Amino acid sequence: MEQNLFEELQERKQHLVSIAKKATEFGWITLERQQEIIDKLEKDTLTIGVIGQMKCGKSTFLNSFVFEDDILPAATTPMTAALSVITYGEEKKIVAEFYTADEWEEQKLQASRSLDEVQGNSLEESKVKAAKELVEKSSKLGSNLNSLLGKTQEDRFENLIEYVGADGKYISITKHVNIYYHKEYLKGVEIVDTPGFNDPIVSREERTKAFLKKADVILMMLYAGRPFDATDRDILFQNVRQCGIGKVIIGINKYDIPYENGETEEEIKNYVKEEIRKACKACDDETLVEILRQTEPIPLSAEMALLSELPMSKITNNDAFQFAWKRACENFEISSQAQMREKSHLNDLTSAVKLMVETEKGKILFAKPINTILAAGNSKKEKIEKELREYNSLITNLSVPDDELDEKEEKLNKAERRLNKKIDWLGDNLASSFQQIIRKGKIEMEDAVDDACKKMTNIVEDWDTFSSIDKIIPKLDAEQQKLVTRTLKHLVLSLDEEAKHNVKNCINDFFADTEEILMRYVLDFDSRNFIKAISQKIDIEIEDNGMFTFDNNSEEENYGWSDAIFDFLNGASYGILGIVNKMFTHDKNQRKLLKYISDISNEFDPQCFLEGIKKHKDEIIDAVKDSFIQELINPMQEQIKEIRLTKGDKEKQLNEAKANLVRLKANKAEIEKQLNNITE
Repeated sequence: MEQNLFEELQERKQHLVSIAKKATEFGWITLERQQEIIDKLEKDTLTIGVIGQMKCGKSTFLNSFVFEDDILPAATTPMTAALSVITYGEEKKIVAEFYTADEWEEQKLQASRSLDEVQGNSLEESKVKAAKELVEKSSKLGSNLNSLLGKTQEDRFENLIEYVGADGKYISITKHVNIYYHKEYLKGVEIVDTPGFNDPIVSREERTKAFLKKADVILMMLYAGRPFDATDRDILFQNVRQCGIGKVIIGINKYDIPYENGETEEEIKNYVKEEIRKACKACDDETLVEILRQTEPIPLSAEMALLSELPMSKITNNDAFQFAWKRACENFEISSQAQMREKSHLNDLTSAVKLMVETEKGKILFAKPINTILAAGNSKKEKIEKELREYNSLITNLSVPDDELDEKEEKLNKAERRLNKKIDWLGDNLASSFQQIIRKGKIEMEDAVDDACKKMTNIVEDWDTFSSIDKIIPKLDAEQQKLVTRTLKHLVLSLDEEAKHNVKNCINDFFADTEEILMRYVLDFDSRNFIKAISQKIDIEIEDNGMFTFDNNSEEENYGWSDAIFDFLNGASYGILGIVNKMFTHDKNQRKLLKYISDISNEFDPQCFLEGIKKHKDEIIDAVKDSFIQELINPMQEQIKEIRLTKGDKEKQLNEAKANLVRLKANKAEIEKQLNNITE
């Protein structure tokens, strides 16, 4: 039986090698890419790429999942994050790869630039800041720096912190670290811990992208406080989709934070599933969409999982661990490490990964290269289909008699004028609708804050029932947390849905009018399918983004909804700000608290937040103008003008266009034949 399985595997490998060679012959992939596919098959190693934004908890997760100890430090800044590859080794050790001399000279050049020079350009600014930090940290290497550049260095596992820690001796010049660890479950598997995308160090970002192209599985870590936001969507649908991934596993880390504020695990999970579903509607990569449809997000707390594995002596001797332990025990009513492990839900994610390795490894190893090859073939097909549409339009215009061509141009001009009027009308309707939402939202949010303040006032006035100020502060904090995380949040979500509904109604009315205009004035054109495509695109954009935004002047990466609301509450937080001095008298403390609550009620103003909805009017109008005027009407007008300018060559152009059309149809037929050949 073993032999039969082995023979079957070898047969599948040979079949895939044959497909890769065909794809190279067809011009879909390079000879280099073909060799990478073959080498990967021979290596028989499953590569799991761990991705996510900075501070989503990737390091904590890997510490628990792989090492069962506090080994990998969390990157304090993007500058100190190094790409790491964890795999099996007979002995524990590390092998670090350092920047080359040329790469280091580039860092020094960037570091020499003034921040004033790049002010206002966030990308260039991050590059300069990163370079300055790396060059500053390189002083630890002294005269040894130049001799290390471009080298690899083997070291003991215990010295890992020197290469990946923020204050490590070699952190300034470390580009990539291989970590060899003696665990049986790592055999045939390599786990790539990526520092994240938009890395200010260009060479390091490129290395991350190169590793992901080789990844078979993506384990994406989300932060539960802002799960699957715009950055997460970009990571998944812009970077991952290009890699031909065979499987995606999604973990929603730090679920204990929203759980503490009243959200259930099911609510957390369902929110992410819905956001992924909406994002998939805008993705034309059917393979990735199908993979994501089969993905079940898993809420977890990597921190709680790590606490369940560390010796209790290590927890009690570390202030951060001790605080986290106490907080988790209180929130989940647990008292043991076994209970901590259960509530962390790491076992759910671990089981998903291990099951995938045990049962799907072979399937995934073969799926990735096939997906990559098919993606390359379909990309060529899409390019041909676009050219076919352009030549069909050109042939139609070239075939029209001159007098009819004039008539066609006049109709296009009329269509443009009427469309612009309808677009102006759409803008007015959107502005009116948004203003109504703003007025309604302001009243509802202010009423909610007033109600919460009344409850807090009652607590303070009933102070005599509490034994000390330490008892009353948590009550006030709890009431305020409820206001922020439940009442105001749900209010905004309701307003958001109402705004989206109103916008869609305005747009549908606009499309009904524009369809009539297009059918009347734009000849030889499928207006219904065109409008349908635009409508779907705009609907997707509306669904993907909240209607309300706030200006974030904070440098904190995790600045989000709760932070914004606290800003509206003038930064109020009883426990954190310590507004009450325990040395004051009972009466004085009570008066201070009542005044503080009164100030919140009187000064709360959500107008700046609600006004953020207005930006969508211009975005929608620009999208409509681009679709109807810039992409449809104007190219048709330009094509007619071009034909008129080259009137004498009209017949020649027509013949050339027809010849190109025949050529493209043949190319399309050929690539469809090739695709069938590949998939048979």
